[in-house]
Amino acid sequence: MSRTINMNRDMSLCILIPMKSPQQSKQRLAPVLAPQERQSLALNLFHNTLKFLQQHFSHISVLVVTPCADIAKIARQYHAQVVLETAATGLNSAIRCGTQGCIEQGFAAQLLIPADIIDLDVDEFKQLINRPRAARSVTVCPSRDGGTNALLSSPPDIIDFQFGANSSRRHLESARQLQLEWRELKLDKLALDLDTAADLVLLDDAFVSQLVQPHLSTGEHMRGMMR
Repeated sequence: MSRTINMNRDMSLCILIPMKSPQQSKQRLAPVLAPQERQSLALNLFHNTLKFLQQHFSHISVLVVTPCADIAKIARQYHAQVVLETAATGLNSAIRCGTQGCIEQGFAAQLLIPADIIDLDVDEFKQLINRPRAARSVTVCPSRDGGTNALLSSPPDIIDFQFGANSSRRHLESARQLQLEWRELKLDKLALDLDTAADLVLLDDAFVSQLVQPHLSTGEHMRGMMR
């Protein structure tokens, strides 16, 4: 039987957030948003993610992996740790780099989330991190399109990272093949990220207008902004 551990304030968990340079972010929105709008969108969502974690989960360490000095500076303003990549080499490579940082600091588990969840929810987040889990385990929260919007792994590098199309299925299959304890956890708000024009349609026009403006705190305006 697998040894289980309970999540609490003393749990050795790190939240890992990979973040591109804003100039390279949200390329799939190029058909509908201008370059400056895409950069502002990425930055506003990044700020909102860090602010959410600082306000509600300040007892959990946050590590941002990025090739961008400006992103690193923002992360440190929210008291997050930073792993600065020497060059942008793709999402999976960045995640492996950040995961190595988590391991070197002695974290027993890692929660990987993107920086573009539209509406992070405290109750959903608690449901994800507070469940007892095996010492060798994987929890996957899929996105609407079959990607992975949260990956909780213990230890941090227990499976290979395979982000991309249908990654939630691949992550779960890897966990099964390794005979780990695994769980697929479907959370409505955590499933909503902002990558395509179809995602924008889910939002109120006024809120989209806010998101694409130069950085401002938008988190407090989330309620009522979903269509």
